[in-house]
Amino acid sequence: MSHVREWSRIEAERRIPEVLDGAKAGNLQMIRDVDGSFEVRFIALSEREPAGKLLARGGPDEE
Repeated sequence: MSHVREWSRIEAERRIPEVLDGAKAGNLQMIRDVDGSFEVRFIALSEREPAGKLLARGGPDEE
């Protein structure tokens, strides 16, 4: 089961390999910034939607 790892922006910038490895392991990485937060997720190439299907759907992805 995945879990969420929270980072400050400064900490995430210093430890980017750990942030990326955590995301690749299936854990959401939340990076807090003064104006909001970033979410870092890993999506395997086999899970990506074909471009034609994405464009045909239209509109932003609400995920």
